[in-house]
Amino acid sequence: MRVIHPSITHEPTRRFLAGGRLPDTHDLVTFTRLTESRVVTASQLVDEEYDPADLNPRIAGLLAVGHLLVEGLDAQHVVLDGRTGQVFSLEMYSPRYAETIPLAPSLEVLARFLAAVDELGARSGRFADLAGRSGTGVAQEATERLLSLFAEEGAGWEQEIPAFWRIAALIRPMALVARPGGRLRLDLPVGLMEEEFGAAEVVRLDPARMPATLEHEPTRRFLAEVGLPKDGLMFWLGDEDGLLETVVEKRERLRVDPRLSHLEAGDSLPADTGRLLALGGLTHDFDAVIDGRTGEVYYLEYGAETAVPVNADISTLAFTVWMHSREQKLDKEHGLTDDFYHQLADTMVTVLGSVDPVACLPARDSEDYRYWPEVFHDQAGAVL
Repeated sequence: MRVIHPSITHEPTRRFLAGGRLPDTHDLVTFTRLTESRVVTASQLVDEEYDPADLNPRIAGLLAVGHLLVEGLDAQHVVLDGRTGQVFSLEMYSPRYAETIPLAPSLEVLARFLAAVDELGARSGRFADLAGRSGTGVAQEATERLLSLFAEEGAGWEQEIPAFWRIAALIRPMALVARPGGRLRLDLPVGLMEEEFGAAEVVRLDPARMPATLEHEPTRRFLAEVGLPKDGLMFWLGDEDGLLETVVEKRERLRVDPRLSHLEAGDSLPADTGRLLALGGLTHDFDAVIDGRTGEVYYLEYGAETAVPVNADISTLAFTVWMHSREQKLDKEHGLTDDFYHQLADTMVTVLGSVDPVACLPARDSEDYRYWPEVFHDQAGAVL
């Protein structure tokens, strides 16, 4: 039987906890302190080198009931006001600068928020009618419906919907934009690139000018019919002279050009480089290259001997670039990165991983660099 901390005097919260309806853990939050009866006050969280008396009295008595999660690990504390039942996240690098951010008017409502997010992800319950549907209109419908559910579930709460939940409502529905493709992973909606980047900024290639080394027909068709943006922030298309040349040809061109030779380090090349074609660049000095036979997309560090998978194919690369651009615009409007940067990064990884089996594979070890998950979490570089 769950032991309810005596400082929880809010009767509706006590009744809710007695009913055992709060999930022990979730992709977004864990409540192990509650389920294991390890609830403590915020003042008891203060590290030994600090003085708990420096903690704001309003915060000191809040009860730590769990954690928000980042990459599956405990992040900010989830704290409960035992008198009012309101729930907050707590950021406390030091007690003097501790800060709380509203999460939900109660644990019960927080549990309903989580259930709504799960239903969207599974296309079940209140989102069951979205199963099998796709497109930007469907994604927008899902966003509006989830925001409406958050507003309804939190009715009477004086706070606007916190950024933590706006991230879920604005970013997670992006997984609905493209439908599964045939020989490529995704079938992007017509005009998606132009709508996001502008018609003048999207480049399509003349099939007659594509090299014979690009044997993968679905990739050729995508480049001719859909195209890629010249500048997608984290990805940019190569210049016309070097586009789709082999890595060997590019290295040789840079080597003999005194203006560019400083960009290449050493003469090492990946195995079978004749099939790897230069597509463009990725931030952090990586080449984006495509396998001319399979259509798989890799990144190649200057001078490296190994090309590393970055996207399953060109359709998911385009989706990733589109998704990042959309996030940038939504962040300017809604301040998604202000308080929950890494939760936003996790959500981006979740969405990308749901449509691309390559881009977000778990790292095998500390040396296994996965480009998109790593850069999305690059808060210092303000990637999101």
